[in-house]
Amino acid sequence: MRKSMEKPRDDITIAMIPSQKEITQQLMPWQTHLLATKFYVPTAPGPLVSRPRLISLLNESLKYPLTLISAPAGFGKTTLLSSWVHALPARNFRPAWVSLDEEDNDPWLFCTYLLSAFDQQQPGYFAPLLASLQALQAPPLKYVLVALINLLVESRECFVLILDDYQLITEPQIHSALVYLVEHCPSPLHLVIATRTDPPFSLPHLRARQQLLEIRTSQLRCTVEEAKVFFQDVMSIELPEETIQEVTVRTEGWLVGLQLLGLSLPKQTSPLKLLKEISGDQRYILDYLTEEVLQRQPPDVQTFLFSTCILERVSASLGDAVIQQQGSQQILERLEQANLFIVSLDNRRQWYRYHALFAEALAYRLEQMYPDQVPLLHYRASLWYAEHDQTILAIIHAFRAAHWQWAAELIERKVHLLMSQAWGASQHELVMFRQWLKQLPAAVVNARPRLCVACALLLWQVAPQPTVEGWLDTAEAMLTDSSTTQGSDLSIVPTAKEDQADLLAEELAWRAFLRCHVKDGHMALSLCQQALSLLSRENYHVRAIVEWVRFRTLYISSANDGIAAIESGLQASSLAQTAGLRALAIVILGTTTAYMVGTGQLREAFQLTRQAMQWARTPGELMEPYVGYPALFQADILREWNQLNGLSTLVAEGIELCKQTESMSLLIHLIYGYGMLLRVHLTCGELNAARSALQEIEHIGIGMNQHLYLHVRSIFTTVDQVKLWLACGELDRAMFWVKDLDRGEKLGTPFEHERQAVACARIFLAREQPTQALEQLGALVQRATAGRRWGHVIEMRLLQALAHQMRQEKSHALSTLSEAVRFAEPEGYIRSFVDEGAPMETLLSTLRQEQGKQELTPYLDTVLAAFEQKSMIPKERTQAQALPVLLSERELQVLQLLVNGASNQEIAQALVITIDTVKRHVSHIFAKLDVQNRVQAVRRAQELSLLEAKG
Repeated sequence: MRKSMEKPRDDITIAMIPSQKEITQQLMPWQTHLLATKFYVPTAPGPLVSRPRLISLLNESLKYPLTLISAPAGFGKTTLLSSWVHALPARNFRPAWVSLDEEDNDPWLFCTYLLSAFDQQQPGYFAPLLASLQALQAPPLKYVLVALINLLVESRECFVLILDDYQLITEPQIHSALVYLVEHCPSPLHLVIATRTDPPFSLPHLRARQQLLEIRTSQLRCTVEEAKVFFQDVMSIELPEETIQEVTVRTEGWLVGLQLLGLSLPKQTSPLKLLKEISGDQRYILDYLTEEVLQRQPPDVQTFLFSTCILERVSASLGDAVIQQQGSQQILERLEQANLFIVSLDNRRQWYRYHALFAEALAYRLEQMYPDQVPLLHYRASLWYAEHDQTILAIIHAFRAAHWQWAAELIERKVHLLMSQAWGASQHELVMFRQWLKQLPAAVVNARPRLCVACALLLWQVAPQPTVEGWLDTAEAMLTDSSTTQGSDLSIVPTAKEDQADLLAEELAWRAFLRCHVKDGHMALSLCQQALSLLSRENYHVRAIVEWVRFRTLYISSANDGIAAIESGLQASSLAQTAGLRALAIVILGTTTAYMVGTGQLREAFQLTRQAMQWARTPGELMEPYVGYPALFQADILREWNQLNGLSTLVAEGIELCKQTESMSLLIHLIYGYGMLLRVHLTCGELNAARSALQEIEHIGIGMNQHLYLHVRSIFTTVDQVKLWLACGELDRAMFWVKDLDRGEKLGTPFEHERQAVACARIFLAREQPTQALEQLGALVQRATAGRRWGHVIEMRLLQALAHQMRQEKSHALSTLSEAVRFAEPEGYIRSFVDEGAPMETLLSTLRQEQGKQELTPYLDTVLAAFEQKSMIPKERTQAQALPVLLSERELQVLQLLVNGASNQEIAQALVITIDTVKRHVSHIFAKLDVQNRVQAVRRAQELSLLEAKG
């Protein structure tokens, strides 16, 4: 139950709103790039209609986590909220206001504005969380919201967060995050959303839980009494009661319609007569009345209105830049005094915005009357935004101006910023980037090598293979053509010779990456050498990419050297660390551990996953999402060791974390994640869940580069897909796949072909055709042995043993199985045996009987026992692997004090929080550690070394 709070007064009193200078002084240095006016509560230029019924309704909203104000444009949503906020008692509530734009679909930017709005109401309190967003890799929205909720719980202030124009938000990740915020809303917070359309929340669910108050069009319509007050007090027009009643009915209480009607009325004209001359819907009325209003303005004001209606917000400086003359401030003040659909966004009268419908009507008339001026106005706006470090708005206006070269240059700047802040881009940024490229003429893209490399760099997962290679071909041709560097357009090529060489090396590295996915890997290795010969000594970033490509090539191509590949992977991760790209280092290290499983180095791989997860938990960097990559591959090792309890949860959490990262390997790692989930469900016999995981993989593949998608599927999920078919009794489907494979062209790498052949061998065994299976496996074992990929050797030897058993060749079966056991025992393999079922159990029992005559067989005893047990590892130990993902920074602080023996009172004093908050944190820690008391929690923390980073 929420605290009872003093209701705001119905009469409007203007609260103290910070000025732009004051807000700028409160911002951190990087926050000065934020648009300060988005935090301002709009102020009314003149008298407003008193609407006590709506103010009372908003006062009721303080009893709910979420208030939704949903109505079309022109019904006074923003004005109502502004009036209510100004009337809120400052001693009781802190209003945090954010006016949203299309660019706020970037989750990082959305988080930044959200936290900045809170921080301005309680300066410094939210600063640490804001600072975390500026780490090399910003934390995910959910992490930020969890930390925000914890801060709000401990705050002595009550906040009202108002998000205006929420209809502009389309990013699903933001929607999900706000639903999470509402569902876990602390009592000191009330969220108010103003929108033209309902957000994609589960509104029936929120209604059922009494978490939602709704204010809709029917409630926002002006009543007859309010219309009367509006004409008398705001428009200074006296009208008979009957006229007001009819006008209200005719306009359906549409506030903008009433205002335009008042502005359009000559003193001698009846409003009813004017309305009768207009037929059609509200859109037509708006256009007609706007024209009436414009005709009453002097020429300089009309020019200003037409020139600036293209802007979301306008200031004197921006207005002067667009109209190319001085005097914008005076015109803005005149418009405000005339109440001409313009709203001041700050008390200093520096930033304004037009009413949305009025701006739309002006823009429509601008297109009709002065079409040639529209591109020029947008270009001028773009220049101004670029000068003021608002790159996305600059790009948007550059496209609207159809100034392609300028747009391309701005995109290059944006890509450079993305690559300096994070190794890659979020899904939203990828979508935005692809949209930009689609709009740019091919001739413009092809004339800029840096942009071409950027295209390949960011979009290699989703763009078609020929398109990606085409970008690289164009970039290489430009960079190696000496005549290009002597051209007059110096913006086309890097200005420094060293920069040009580094860019060419980067292009070659990515070309090598593409080549490593085809049959001949020697070309990829040669390209890597060329790239290294061009790179400057200190370019550790691209050197890391080169070693990463070498790692993959050595493993999956005809080079076939698993151990050398692992060495290159570890070197790549180390170079990324040196370059300061911790996220890239974690991603590479996680991928390296996946391939180490194939080389049979389970124990070392497990330790590396722990190291990568520890990197992601480094204090001050808040990179928990990147725990997802190594966690997925750690799950595969735990599965092999038969530690199954809680494993599907660990994988699911790893997948969710991967979704929240900004990585150029995002989609590939999601396929790895769902592939791992498929494998875990198969091991546990959960066939429906396994099928769902496979469907997720197929869904991801729809939007991917198909060449790359098929490559990833072949090397990582083909065998498990066939296992699923066989487990479900779909042998005919499996045989159709074999026939289709035989008919198709043999594309891809030797490693892809190897995995496909292993899958075929399993199908032959299922059809009781052991001879065909042995024919498939013979050359495969030789190749895996030559490549020192002992994990794959174990798998193939087990299949060979089963084939020999099926042929009743007992001695061959036991000798082959014995070799597999020899490789498997040092690393503790279990599930590779158990998942082969009863025939393998019989064969192992026979081997144990024979070996037991000569020596002890503890390893075989362990494996055989696993056939009868679902898990040999206690639940608490297996679930512990997920803990580094789950514990928040504050929970780790509380855990440290618990380990030190502090009481709840002592913890509260040390962390300056309430005892109730301490109890809540302790309860969460116990649940996540799966323990019942402090003694068990301390023991578990010591087992997991959770507090090593804190010393």
